Amino acid sequence: MHTIALSATFTAEPVQESLNFWMDELDIACAVKFAPYNQVFQQLLDPASPLSTNPCGMNAVLIRLEDWWRGAGESHLGQATQESRPARVERNAKDLVAAMKVAAGNFGVPCLVCFCPASKAIRTDEVAARLFPAIEAQIAEHLRSVSGIYVVTSAEMQALYPVPEYEDPRADEVSHIPYTRQFFHGLGTMIARRFYRIQAPPHKAIVLDCDNTLWQGVCGEDGASGVKIGPAYRALQGFMLAQRDAGMLLCLCSKNNEQDVWHVFEQNPGMLLKREHFVRSRINWQSKSENLRSLAKDLNLGIDSFIFLDDSALECAEVEARCPEALTLQLPQQESDFPKFLSHVWAFDHLNVTEEDRQRSELYAADADRSELREHSLSLEDFLAGLQLQVEFLPMAKADAPRVAQLTQRTNQFNFTAVRRTESEVEQLSSKGHTECLVVRVRDRFGDYGLVGAMFFTRRPGLLNVDNVLLSCRSLGRRVEHRMLAALGRVARRDGLATVRINFISTPKNKPAQDFLESMGAVVETATGDPCRIEFASERIAELSSSLHGEIVAPTSGLADVAPGVISGA
Repeated sequence: MHTIALSATFTAEPVQESLNFWMDELDIACAVKFAPYNQVFQQLLDPASPLSTNPCGMNAVLIRLEDWWRGAGESHLGQATQESRPARVERNAKDLVAAMKVAAGNFGVPCLVCFCPASKAIRTDEVAARLFPAIEAQIAEHLRSVSGIYVVTSAEMQALYPVPEYEDPRADEVSHIPYTRQFFHGLGTMIARRFYRIQAPPHKAIVLDCDNTLWQGVCGEDGASGVKIGPAYRALQGFMLAQRDAGMLLCLCSKNNEQDVWHVFEQNPGMLLKREHFVRSRINWQSKSENLRSLAKDLNLGIDSFIFLDDSALECAEVEARCPEALTLQLPQQESDFPKFLSHVWAFDHLNVTEEDRQRSELYAADADRSELREHSLSLEDFLAGLQLQVEFLPMAKADAPRVAQLTQRTNQFNFTAVRRTESEVEQLSSKGHTECLVVRVRDRFGDYGLVGAMFFTRRPGLLNVDNVLLSCRSLGRRVEHRMLAALGRVARRDGLATVRINFISTPKNKPAQDFLESMGAVVETATGDPCRIEFASERIAELSSSLHGEIVAPTSGLADVAPGVISGA
C-alpha cells in the first residue's frame, strides 16, 4: 500500500479528488494523507509527521509564495513582522532549502516540491512578478543535487495544465482554499504524473515509423527531397533527439525500401535526426510486430521496454494485438496536435538523467563492433579473450546513487529479487551502516560500458547475506556475472564468513538470473513471486574468476581485498 503525504502553505484537501481518480486509473493502491494546515517547515523537520513516517510512496510539499508574501506561516520562526515582503520570501526560501536537505536524509520516500501560482492581483505587483519566478528557480537549483527531491515550478504547471480561471478569491478568503476545482484537478494530475514516473519501470527504447511520422509524405513515391518536413515534424524530431539525450534508444521500423529511407536522412535538408542517431533499424516489408520482436531480441530488451509510434491506426492495432506488452502510440492526424500529444505521454518523462543515460546510444552503437568480433570468433572463449574485458568493483559513492536506483528500476533480466528502489531509498539503505553496496563498472577494447551492475549485501554470523544482485542486460553473456559472484565470495572469505547466501525471487522476466544460478549448481524450486535462499561456500565461488578471460580491477578503497590487485585470466 502506497501513501502520498502532502503538506501545503494553503488548504490543499480538494486535490484528493483528482489523486484518487488517477490512482484508480493507474490501478495503484494508494492512500492520500494531509499534514496539518500550513505547517510545512514543522512537518519537514518533525520525525513524527506524516511525511517523516511515510514508509512507501511519495511526499509532496505544495508551496504558494504568495502565502509567504502575506506573512502566513511565520509562527515557527519567531521572526518580527516588520521585515519587507521580499526579504520575508527570500528568508523563507532559504529556510525551505535547508529544511528540505535535512528532511531528504530522513524521509523514506521521494519528495516532490510543487510551486503553485500566485493570484492575479499579486502577479500585477512588479516586485512580486520579478521575485517569485527567481525564487522558484533558485530553490529548484539548490535542490537539484539533493537525492530524492524533485521540483515542479509554477511555470511548468501552467505549461502542462493551463487553467484560465484558476483562482477562487472567496474560498481563499474564507478557508484559504485559493484555487478552483479545475486547478486542483490539474495539480492532482501533476502530482500523480510524477508519482507514476517515480514508481513505474521506465521504458528504454522508442521505435519510430518513417512515412507520415518523421516526415510528411511517402519517400518511395515522393523521393528524398519530395517529402515535407514542416515545423510540426521538425518539432517531433527535436523531441526525439531530446529523448535520446535523456537515455532512450531510437530505432526505425518502416515498410519501405531501405535505400529510399536512408536517402531522406542523407539528402533532405529539413532532417534533424540523422542515421547515426538510431541504434537499430528494421526497414522491410515484414509486419511491425515481427520487427519489434526482432529489435527486442537484437537489443536484449523485453518487449515492455519499447514505445512504438506510428501514424497508421492499422499498424498500431497490429502491434497492440501481437505485442501487447509494448506501449503503442498513434500519432494524431493533425500536425498541430503533435506537441500537445507528445507532452502528455507520461512515459516520455525523465526525472533524473545520469551520465550513463547520456552515453547509452553510443554504448549500444559500440556493440556493433563487438558483434562483428563475435561473428569472426571461433568460440565464446575466443570472443571473450578478444574483448579484453575489465571489470571493476567499487563501494557505492553518493554520486552513484541515481544510477544504482535506476538499475533497480530498469533491470529485469538479471535482477535477483526485482525489488525497485528510489534514489533516496538506495542512499538510506547504504547509510544505515549495515547494508553495503558494491557497484560494477565494465570496459573492453571497444569502449566503456559505464556503471552496469550493483550488489547489496549485509554481514551476519557465519554468512554474507546478499540482498540483491543486478546487472544491465547489455553486459550479459560476457561472464561479468561470474566475476560478480566471485567478488562476493572474496568479501565473505576476507571476513571469515564461510557461506554466501543469495536471496532470490523468481519473476516472469528474470529467467536469465535463475539460469545463471542453476548453472552454478543452485536448485531453484519456487513459484513466481515466492522468495528462496541459495547458499554457496565462499571458498568455492571466490575462485570463479580465476579461469575467466579478462581482468578484475581492484577497488581503490574500502574493499581492497575483494580483488587483490589486477587478476589476469588464463
